[in-house]
Amino acid sequence: MKQQINESTSFFRNLQCAIHLMFLLIGVVVGCTTEQKPKFGHWEVVRRADWETRFYDVFFIDEKTGWAVGNNEGSSLGEEFDSVIAHTTDGGATWHPQKSGTHYPLRGVQFVDRQMGWIAGDNGVILHTENGGETWERQITDTPDDLFDLHFVSAQEGWVVGDYGTALHTHDGGKTWVNRAEGLGKNSLRGVYFLNSQKGWAVSYEGNAYHTSDSGETWERQKTNIRYELSDVYLVDEKHGWIVGNRRTILTTSNGGKTWKYVTQGSNRRHERIYGQQVKTGDEPLHTFLLSDLHFTDVRTGWIVGDMGAILHTRDGGKTWQHQRGGPTRLPGGDPVLLGVHFVDDRQGWAVGEFGAIWHTTDGGRRWALQSTPSYLLSDLHFINDQVGYAVGDRGAILNTSDGGRHWQSQDSGTMECFGSTYFINDRVGWAVAEWGTIVHTINGGRTWSQQRSDTKKDLLGIFFIDEQRGWVIGNSGEILHTTDGGKTWKRQQSGVNRDLFGLHFIDAQTGWIAGDGGIVLHTKDGGNTWETQAHLGEIWLLDVYFTDRDNGWLVGIAGLIAQTTDGGKTWILQKSYVDSSLNDVFFLNSNEGWVVGSGGTVLRTVDGGENWRPQRSGTHYNLNSIYMTDAGNGLIVGDLGIMLKYVVDK
Repeated sequence: MKQQINESTSFFRNLQCAIHLMFLLIGVVVGCTTEQKPKFGHWEVVRRADWETRFYDVFFIDEKTGWAVGNNEGSSLGEEFDSVIAHTTDGGATWHPQKSGTHYPLRGVQFVDRQMGWIAGDNGVILHTENGGETWERQITDTPDDLFDLHFVSAQEGWVVGDYGTALHTHDGGKTWVNRAEGLGKNSLRGVYFLNSQKGWAVSYEGNAYHTSDSGETWERQKTNIRYELSDVYLVDEKHGWIVGNRRTILTTSNGGKTWKYVTQGSNRRHERIYGQQVKTGDEPLHTFLLSDLHFTDVRTGWIVGDMGAILHTRDGGKTWQHQRGGPTRLPGGDPVLLGVHFVDDRQGWAVGEFGAIWHTTDGGRRWALQSTPSYLLSDLHFINDQVGYAVGDRGAILNTSDGGRHWQSQDSGTMECFGSTYFINDRVGWAVAEWGTIVHTINGGRTWSQQRSDTKKDLLGIFFIDEQRGWVIGNSGEILHTTDGGKTWKRQQSGVNRDLFGLHFIDAQTGWIAGDGGIVLHTKDGGNTWETQAHLGEIWLLDVYFTDRDNGWLVGIAGLIAQTTDGGKTWILQKSYVDSSLNDVFFLNSNEGWVVGSGGTVLRTVDGGENWRPQRSGTHYNLNSIYMTDAGNGLIVGDLGIMLKYVVDK
């Protein structure tokens, strides 16, 4: 009887176990249906700049034929040591590279006809062509000094100037160069201009102007009363000329430089005290820091280019200057520093600068159009669905796509600051944060952006919203801001640390995490009313954090760091990334499938919660800064120099 009872008990226990196992299996099946099945594919570069270049100078021999020179703006120092020559024969509609034969940055270019020209650059480089740039040959200069500007008055006679008072002269088209530096000292010469074979002027980084009447055999200093950088000099005849430089400096002379009048002295005093682009600058005549280059087509008509995308124009010989771009006008996001300008007549002109910018006008500058796709750094992106998304970056750049990233349109952010992060609740309502406490907000999908008051001057690096009303912003020196009214008011929350904070993530209105410098992990259970230091992983930079639920989360940081928690951040376990890159962003679709991106084109993927991270081919070596996956088959990555990668599912 006892044996029968035991057998019955054993039977029922086995039956219960079987039923329990069946329900577990059903639960697993049901649970799996809520998670997206991994889709394997590859990353394709879908956007990159036409020229990933810092253009220093531009020169056109006629309205069709021109050259621009500079160097690459790479993600590493090594990439930047790569010279660039761009050439056009159709007025800039298309630009094509020419081989320079050197890797040093190229600073100045001039042609005397369509075939014969010269380029000057760093490390004493002078290049010469006699076939329009099909081939360039280096001329011997016997100097290692960086050369910044050049000017030829004929096919035989020209001058090149540079560091340490270098003033090279040739009378045979560059076959021989002689340094004529008497009277120049060790000044770094930045600009040179000759009216004829005898009379010329040069300006220096130290604020000095020099004049020669004997082909540069001797130089005499002319009084400017300036003690900071002068960038360029231009004379239209023996009496009338101009100099431009730092702090919005414009000098003019009507007596050949015996005296120089400080046209812009005292302008924009508020900008000397406070850094930053103002949307309106009142009646102040100028707004820019460094004026880089100038060009005149006659004694009355000229242009100047400089910082913050500024293009200034005069029609009265420099008595008054008006902004054609930049300055007190409302700037489109992403205007770069402009470094070179050249006009072939009073209507056709070009301006070039950082981020591969090439601007062109056919009406004397009333309208300017880009002839290149700029290479602004992109720092973050956020998608609403698989079609609508936003990307932000340097120089106030905000881009929008409505077709899944195939095409992007620039939006006017109203600021020149570098954006660190963006977040959208839906396709209409979003925010972006930037340097100097900048928070901008849109309620119409970015057609217009307005600034919100943050009451901080710290750089803001991350943003996260739960709904249209409740959100958080983080930044330098432990800054945490919180809003409960969509950003109408922002209130400071106490972080308890003085470290830079880079990444944050909330799973609901109460529960969130922040990662930052010094291996700091902050955690809140009450919407940020109190933040506690939950972990301190050592003196390392933690750059992002992501949680899929209350328990499961990941951290990424420098030197290939990936850490996981399965208990809400109480303990963190390092996972093997097998890379030493700086890992800048992490994104998980669910507790198993996740992605990490970082420096040097690094892309890693896991389908098992990080137990194994597999490298993915990115097709680029540029730094990748942000990733967003809308589902298992759709995602985008953005990075340095405006590069974008799109996920393509293998079929």
